[in-house]
Amino acid sequence: MLHLYQQTLAAFPDTGWGCYSPRPGTKSEHPLGRACDITFGNRIGQRPTPAQLDAGWKVTNWMKDNADVLGVEYLIWQGQIWSVARDAEGWRPYNGGGMHDPASITGGHYDHLHLTVKAG
Repeated sequence: MLHLYQQTLAAFPDTGWGCYSPRPGTKSEHPLGRACDITFGNRIGQRPTPAQLDAGWKVTNWMKDNADVLGVEYLIWQGQIWSVARDAEGWRPYNGGGMHDPASITGGHYDHLHLTVKAG
């Protein structure tokens, strides 16, 4: 995760990061140190502006295109999920994974990019 964080900040210094979060009672990679949420000038709960949305897609596509080098396992952004394991399927609709309301701004990841790195 540290490698991904350092590489992303070097390429996209205006990103905001939130990683560790205890989340008791849920199955989440955040307390395991394998997941982070990234914003692009907006706050969690606040829909990004068109410029922030564009910045989010730039970061997201860069992570997707460099997933092997960066250690990315999957990405969730704008109501869609992409994973290395199912790369041939491209972006798929995100259903909330049993934990989130995919129709809400935060649950559908419309306000932030979620990334999970491969288990070490």
